[in-house]
Order: sequence, then C-alpha cells, then structure tokens
Amino acid sequence: MDFKNKLFGIHEFYNLSRYLFLNIEWNYNDFIKKTGITLPQLRVLWIIKIFQGVSLGEIAKVGCWAPPTVTKMLKLLMEKNLVIREDTINKKLYALNLTKAGHELIKLNQMKKQDKFALIELLYVVDINELNSTIDIFKEITKRCNNIFLFEYIDKINEFELEFNFSDFDTEEKIILKQLIYFYNLLRTFILTTVNNHRNLLLEFNLTYPQLRALWIIDAFPGITSVKLSKLSYAAPSTANIIINNLYEKNLIYKEKSPLKNSLFLHISVIGEELLIKEFGTNQKSFLIYKNIEFLSTKELLKLNKFMLNLNLALTNVFVKEYIEKTFAVIEKRLL
Repeated sequence: MDFKNKLFGIHEFYNLSRYLFLNIEWNYNDFIKKTGITLPQLRVLWIIKIFQGVSLGEIAKVGCWAPPTVTKMLKLLMEKNLVIREDTINKKLYALNLTKAGHELIKLNQMKKQDKFALIELLYVVDINELNSTIDIFKEITKRCNNIFLFEYIDKINEFELEFNFSDFDTEEKIILKQLIYFYNLLRTFILTTVNNHRNLLLEFNLTYPQLRALWIIDAFPGITSVKLSKLSYAAPSTANIIINNLYEKNLIYKEKSPLKNSLFLHISVIGEELLIKEFGTNQKSFLIYKNIEFLSTKELLKLNKFMLNLNLALTNVFVKEYIEKTFAVIEKRLL
C-alpha cells in the first residue's frame, strides 16, 4: 500500500507540475509572438545578456536544450541581427553577445502589471509561505539534477528585470512575483530535465515522448477526438494530427468513425496497451525517470500536490484533475 501511494503521489506530482508548466509556457509564448520571436529564442537572448560572451554549449546547458536546437535558434537570431558572434583569442572559439536590437527586444518583451499573464494571475491567489516551501523542494530537486548553476541565472533574471518590469508593483507584490519567477524557472528545468531523461529511455520502445503522452491521454479518454487531444496535450492541431498518424501507423491506436463530419474517435489498441504496460513497468513503476524526486515522502507529496493542483485550477487547467484520476484508474487496473 505504501508503494502504491508513493507511486500515485509521484505520478500526480509530475503531471500537475507538467501541466502547470505547459499552461504558463503556452500563455507566455502567446504574449511575445507578436514581437516576431519565440519564447525559447527570447530565453537565448536572456542567457547571452546575463552571461556575456557565453558559448553555444553553455547556452544549451542553462536552457536545457540540445546543442543542435541552440545552433538553429542562434542562426535565426543572427539573421534577425539580434545576436552577434565575435572571435576570441582562441581562434577555435567564439563569444556570443547581443546587438542593440537584441537588448531592445528584451525590453520590449518585459511583462507589465496590466498585462494578462499567468504569473500575474497567480500573484493574487498564491500563499507566500506555501510558495516558499515549494521553492525549497524544487531547489533540492534542482541540486539532485546537478543544475545548481541555474540559481545564479534565475537571480539575474530578477535582478535585470528580464521577465518583468517591476516598477508598477508595490513592495509586497514584487517580493511574491520574484518568488513566482523563481518557482516557474525551477519548474521548467525540472520538467525539461525529466522529459530529456525519459526521451532517451523511450528509444528502445520506438516511441517519442509526445507519442507516449498522447497514448496515455487516448487510454485515459477512450473515444477522444483529435481536437480534444490537441487541447489536453498543449499541442497545435497540426502537431497532434502528426502524432496520431504516427501512432496509427504503428498500430498503437485505432480510429472509429464519428457521426460528425471529418471527425474520428481514437482508441488505444491491444498492441498499444501492451506497449504502455511494458514502458510503465520498465521506466516509471521502477521510479527510473523519477529518481530525482524519489526522496519526497508520501506526506510531502500530499502537501505538494494540493498546492500544485490549486495553481492549476487558478489558471483554469480544470481538466488536469480528471486526467490524473483517469490515469490512476488505468494504472490500477492494468499496470499494478
């Protein structure tokens, strides 16, 4: 029973954390896209501003990206004249710095008090003591992931007011908002680190991480449509359709015609169920992908999950509770 409670507690914590992160990230990206840049590209500009002369490899480490991903972003940022590459004494190395336009774009994307943004919404509902306790736990998780260098990065984000212009906030609001920024960045690192670790373990199952997440959703919501799958997975409809087609080609799901025009109901196949069971037993039931949060006690998980659920609900992530309850049922029925 203790093992089952711990397993459910960790499963709930990860999914509450993941959906909270996706909600904030989606909201943030939507805010800045009008300036002709993506959120990951903006983060690259922040890192270069904080760590002047930083290398490509260091950007990848701080941002939790693969080096090829950073290479593509830097190419785009240099084409937009936002970043410049400068030679160093060592001819084999180069340093990256911002142009004047790069600095101006960072300033343009500073959030203000009147902006509609997830962290501002949370500012007025979050309990500061619960927030601080949760940050302490995420700091411990960050240390266990060997990402302590991120603490300096997040401190600088607040010091340089990269995400927010604090001038319109009163003293108390500023304190809470800075802690929310700290929490958000630690949350992001935790999710991306876990995803990267899990992604590598999925190679032997011939699955991508988005495909695994979609398979879980389809199993939890039999007969789901591609439109709802897109919303639950925080994926663009075109991306969701690609994932669905790939799962269908692998015989992991089957489609059922809907009375509605151009709509299909999606179901997991027997092969899909078997793969889900095998993957869960290998990577999740063993806590292999959750080794950096296994130290949390059942009591700590209960407290954390209550806090994380309240944040999700405050941002109208109302489906999260149902998703977790349904995946609990899947785990209990087929995987334990």
